[in-house]
Amino acid sequence: MEKKVNTHPNPGMPDPEKARFKLVIYFKNGTRRTFYNFHTAYNAELKKVIECEKTGLNKLHRMIIHKFSGAYKTALIYYVDPSATFVDQYGQERKVEYQLMKFVADKMIQCSEYVWEYRDGAVRMKFNQLRKVG
Repeated sequence: MEKKVNTHPNPGMPDPEKARFKLVIYFKNGTRRTFYNFHTAYNAELKKVIECEKTGLNKLHRMIIHKFSGAYKTALIYYVDPSATFVDQYGQERKVEYQLMKFVADKMIQCSEYVWEYRDGAVRMKFNQLRKVG
């Protein structure tokens, strides 16, 4: 029997390479934390695993509102485009990130326009216009 080897750098931790959303929080005490989210769920009706971007974004939004309420200065949610890449100033290939939401002192001060759409057996975001970061 062949043994399966986990090549992920931190087994059990989210893989930033597969993340669809990224949350960066700057706390009042000067620290910064980054959270990644890529939500999949098993759909019994379709009998396959589907991606649900809506659930992934809602989890990060709830984390800001409930878990970190009053503890942060600024929180930024980014959408990581899986199909678009660019080469940064250091010559490394990176995925393109778009800023979706910005929270300052427990208030949302910026939110990009988007709608939810069901395509290819998954719930995906459709954007009108996004601001590229990076």
